[in-house]
Amino acid sequence: MVHRENPPRRFALKIGYLSEGLFGYAQQPGKPTVESLLVSGIERQGLALANHRLPIASRTDRGVHALGNVIALEGGRISGVGLVGMLNSIDDRVFCFGYAPVPPEFNLRKARQRWYRYLLPLHGRDPEDLYSVLEEFVGHHDFTSFSRKDAVPRGTERELTSVGLSLQGDLARIDLVAPSFLWGMVRKIVASSLLVVDRKLTRRELREALNGGRTLTLPLAPPEGLVLMDVDYGFPFSPASAGRKGRGVALDRIREEVSLRSTLLGWFSERVRVGSPSPSVVTGCSLSQESPST
Repeated sequence: MVHRENPPRRFALKIGYLSEGLFGYAQQPGKPTVESLLVSGIERQGLALANHRLPIASRTDRGVHALGNVIALEGGRISGVGLVGMLNSIDDRVFCFGYAPVPPEFNLRKARQRWYRYLLPLHGRDPEDLYSVLEEFVGHHDFTSFSRKDAVPRGTERELTSVGLSLQGDLARIDLVAPSFLWGMVRKIVASSLLVVDRKLTRRELREALNGGRTLTLPLAPPEGLVLMDVDYGFPFSPASAGRKGRGVALDRIREEVSLRSTLLGWFSERVRVGSPSPSVVTGCSLSQESPST
């Protein structure tokens, strides 16, 4: 009788991360990155990683956040829930919230859809005008002008499945969905759309570039507004709460810090606009509700 060992269990894991203070996903010598945090934390737990690397569905740039990226790990004797808890113990900026068993041949790069969202201050622009420009990108196009050159050249034709625009206060939420994106593609789509809305680029020039008949030199929208919302493989991820309570407390603390900073910046902005007020002294006690400055 031939004894066959069970193959190691492999899991896909949904992760998110805040990118403040980090230099993107991929490891860089002497710089903190999402991958370096995860690799060091995983290896401290006794799991071996090939070449000390951790493959991921989408490698994000510095300043780009993620709410639904995906990594894969050989769990050995550790369950999917155990891996979620392990990842949630590594760093406050990284969290994991779901897992799914996958076969050994599972390829992280071959997703059905990727969904990016860009948060954009409108600064008085008409959202209907912006959306009508974004619709130009839907479909199969040549995105040479709307991407950055990779170290390893890739084909530049892509199929953009859908675009959406909704409002959240003074921000436009721009949603872009496609099976795959080129490096810098979302940020260049946003930046070029603004150029058209601002009458610095014509729709004809935009369409010619998308058809491959013209090459444009376009800026990149700032990375801080970009979030990878989800990567879809066509199968569900089991939710797991292991270690998430601690992540929630850490994120609440960050929210409080951001709220405090936002209020202070509002006060300073108002002072710069209106100048110094007359000297006054506040005495006594009062309780009132003031609209937050943003």
